[in-house]
Amino acid sequence: MSGAPAERRGRGRIAWGAAVLRGYVRIGFVRKSQFRWEFLNQVLMDVCFYVSFVLTFDILYGLGADGARLTLAGWDHASMRVYLGFAFVADALAMTFLGQQWHFGADLKNGHLDPFRVKPGPTAFLYFFQRFSPEGLTNLVIASSWLAYALWAMGPGGPSGAQWFLLPVALTVVAFSQVFLTMAYNAVELWVLNSDLGHIASMLLSNLGERPLEVYPRTLTRVLLFVAPVGALAWYPSSLLLGRIDLAMAAGYPLVLVAFAWAVSRIFRRGLRNYESAMG
Repeated sequence: MSGAPAERRGRGRIAWGAAVLRGYVRIGFVRKSQFRWEFLNQVLMDVCFYVSFVLTFDILYGLGADGARLTLAGWDHASMRVYLGFAFVADALAMTFLGQQWHFGADLKNGHLDPFRVKPGPTAFLYFFQRFSPEGLTNLVIASSWLAYALWAMGPGGPSGAQWFLLPVALTVVAFSQVFLTMAYNAVELWVLNSDLGHIASMLLSNLGERPLEVYPRTLTRVLLFVAPVGALAWYPSSLLLGRIDLAMAAGYPLVLVAFAWAVSRIFRRGLRNYESAMG
């Protein structure tokens, strides 16, 4: 019987979180309906970003002489399309749901984080998810469409049964990792105010994660997998679907990400306890 109240509380928290997200989504659409040109410009800019990546790799792979199949760090052209698909989806997820992260440092200094600390819910959830972006959602549709095309282009029959089974797992890993990487970047700001280290870490590590990890030295690769795991955004999901990693890595790496999320959550909460608002 003791498990029933806990189960009800769990369902209540999920329902509460879903209600908060619905409210944020409504606010996002209302806000963007007043800035339609900004919406169009943002979508166009991000589409140009995607096209530039695709064309860059198309040009590189087109350098193979006499029809020879060129590979880059062991990735052929079809596999690289899948890799880019996951990189685009990870970027679009951050734009859609986590855009508030770019204001975290300023909000800390101005005391705007205080209202989120006293509300009945996790501060990180209430804060980071508040800026829902309709243009980000549009780009998420575009990025997902590219990923679907890349998977279908792998072979005449499209994705295999195993790939269909692993695709939801891979996308869950991407979303989970993006959330806790965002928390990790900005946890630095809680400890070193006025540093902008969160922005620097986000831009640097995100850029590194947009390239296959095989192009980096082994030490840096390990850092990008196990210390600041941006490899979870594109390298791991694409390698999982394409069978480029062994069973131990496929099954064990999500446990690394869970441990990373646990550590980041503790560091973030500890930083919140030490933070005494802009007037402290």
